[in-house]
Amino acid sequence: MLEFSDASYRFFPAEPSRLLIRLGRTMNRHLILPGKNHRVTELRLEGDTEAIREARNQGDRLVFVINHPSHSDPQIVTEIQHRLGIASSFMAAYDVFLRGRLIAWGMQKLGHFSIDREAADRKAMAAAISTVTTGEYALNIFPEGNVYLTNDRVTPFLDGTAFIALKAQESIFGTPVKIVPVSLKFTHLTTPREAVTRRLIDLGRDAGHAYAPGSSENPLAAVMGLGRHLVGAHLQRHGFLPAHAGDDASLFEMLKDFASNLATEVEASLGIHPPKGGGLVERIRKVRSTIHQIRTDASGRGEKTGKTTPEIDGLAEKAILAFRVQGYLTPYLTEHPTIDRYDETVERLAEDFYSAPMSRTGPRRAIARLHPPIDISTVLSEAGSLRQAVTHLTRTMEQAVQTGIDAINASNDAPGAAFVPGI
Repeated sequence: MLEFSDASYRFFPAEPSRLLIRLGRTMNRHLILPGKNHRVTELRLEGDTEAIREARNQGDRLVFVINHPSHSDPQIVTEIQHRLGIASSFMAAYDVFLRGRLIAWGMQKLGHFSIDREAADRKAMAAAISTVTTGEYALNIFPEGNVYLTNDRVTPFLDGTAFIALKAQESIFGTPVKIVPVSLKFTHLTTPREAVTRRLIDLGRDAGHAYAPGSSENPLAAVMGLGRHLVGAHLQRHGFLPAHAGDDASLFEMLKDFASNLATEVEASLGIHPPKGGGLVERIRKVRSTIHQIRTDASGRGEKTGKTTPEIDGLAEKAILAFRVQGYLTPYLTEHPTIDRYDETVERLAEDFYSAPMSRTGPRRAIARLHPPIDISTVLSEAGSLRQAVTHLTRTMEQAVQTGIDAINASNDAPGAAFVPGI
């Protein structure tokens, strides 16, 4: 979502109950996944699952690294590990724990703990490292740090996951820590045309932007026009753009300039130069990596910048805002206009506008590809330094997950993989 949580943060530690974990997994399989909030009626598990079971059986510490394309991801990962017979813990965003006392209690009893994704949350980092080194539970992390609703394209991974795995390996040298990249893909089993059209009409009405279904207008152009209107109006309300931004074409250019200028502002504040030949995604990747280094290395770059914690947190929020705006300007939908991407784009527009997760528009199949475990001790010995190892491992995980998604898409035979009618 474009908005950020302003709730006061406090750490919620894991307080696992084996009985409640078993009960929770049973409910997840039979009630939650097929229920109205997720509507996942099929789950396909691909990859070398035996290598993962073997690693777990011989005492290796496991960290599952997963892309975060939807709000159904934790439930899918829970079912995957149920099938593998692996007990696990999630490092979850703290705002989930703030939805109510019962929810927070349930999350803790299921073995999960909170993290402030965009701050120096040392308690969460310590809990994560302890979870890995103790070894009773595998650790699940979504390195994208947020749900961006772009299932076919992995967003830049944060460095924290690699840092946790490497620090854990340093503290238990001799016992392997292994990262298991997981590629998740959701695809529609029907063509949810009526539900998506209804959402577009409601969204256009509430946003003051007419959307006329059944007109001669290209459906992709209509969605992109609505998107530019919504994002532009949001930035205008917050004082980022002039009150009168002009037509769609001029607004598009203003949004492009806004995202680029915001990234430039953050780079200047951090004292870094944009990567040569890199687009905005690469620039945001470098910004977020630098912010992570500042937060985890108090004796190094953090002191040299002279930035306070609130200033660093503000820069992190600006980086995410630039990335979210950039997401509406890239040809994610138009370059490959499948039903899955069309529905996903409309969902993202509605979620950003209403600041709330949206209901599902139809039954879905979830596909999970588990990649061969990455031995952290080998990465650490070959890198030369912890910082180099973090950078290399982060990119390796990200590329593995993206490769898996591409492979899933190449063989996807579900209706969601078809192109949007009428384009």
